Amino acid sequence: MDVRPLGGTGLLRTLHGLVPLGRKYHPLLSLLNGRRGLAALPFGGAELVHPLAWSKAATGLFLAGEGYVPEVRLLPPILEPLKDGLLVDVGANIGIYPLLFRRHSRLPIAAFEPQPLLFRLLEACVRHNGWKDVECHNLACGDSEGEVPFSIGLNGEVATGDAAREAIRLADLDLAEAIHDTHAARKSVMVPLTTLDVALAGRKVAFLKIDCEGFEFRILTGARRILAEQRPILFVEVHPLGLEKFGSSAQGVLDLLSPLYELEGWDFSESRFGSKLSRSLAKHRPTEGRKFDSMGSFLDAARQEPRPTQLYLVCRPKSR
Repeated sequence: MDVRPLGGTGLLRTLHGLVPLGRKYHPLLSLLNGRRGLAALPFGGAELVHPLAWSKAATGLFLAGEGYVPEVRLLPPILEPLKDGLLVDVGANIGIYPLLFRRHSRLPIAAFEPQPLLFRLLEACVRHNGWKDVECHNLACGDSEGEVPFSIGLNGEVATGDAAREAIRLADLDLAEAIHDTHAARKSVMVPLTTLDVALAGRKVAFLKIDCEGFEFRILTGARRILAEQRPILFVEVHPLGLEKFGSSAQGVLDLLSPLYELEGWDFSESRFGSKLSRSLAKHRPTEGRKFDSMGSFLDAARQEPRPTQLYLVCRPKSR
């Protein structure tokens, strides 16, 4: 499928500058570009390949820029000093993080994305930007090898319950319907499962980012050898409710990492507090995030109601 430039960028930015409504401008984006095919969204100093059918997400990404993922402001001081090794992205989605990695580092990148359509968009993003040292793996990562049911959604995750029992085989996935099914998160599909210790055996890992909707404990468990022997810097999105769904907890993640790492916790989801109006307005404002003063405060936040969708850990190796 061809990738075309996004139309109406100047008009959209002008309107958003006057009235910052973010993705609420999606009907205008669709009017200017249609709802079929792929567009190249200017993002993070490069271009992100994005389906026009997902107009709300496309509009939000384009207008918010890196503010759409405010936690990435933590990356430059982490990535820029790294001199050698591999940057690993587990849960690469359509390529937002690899794109931002490349902005701050020239080191090679290994990106893992299990969801078949998101993986194809990730590959398209890599090709479109002409990156020669970004490898894409259509694999799920965990603590064992085999297969796992995976939901077909914009933020896919390992499926459980009825969705897992009804998962279709990868060979039966009709990619002609995949964009619609992904947006509706209607299906799950069986995908190959590996561990990072197996997938990256014999390679030097400098940095590891994980964003896997509650599967992070199992992914870290499957990388025990890498963590113990190489001590890469970690950037982990922690999903308190998702972890519990897969039999772990935020406490379990800290217990696994604290013997090897100095841990720094962050919250970029403060908009969940306050009135409905204040939460709505917060979606269109950049946030600096909140750094926790201790891991005790981090755990308190993980248990607080309403429960946070995600928190973040920056993990730097302890002295040996």
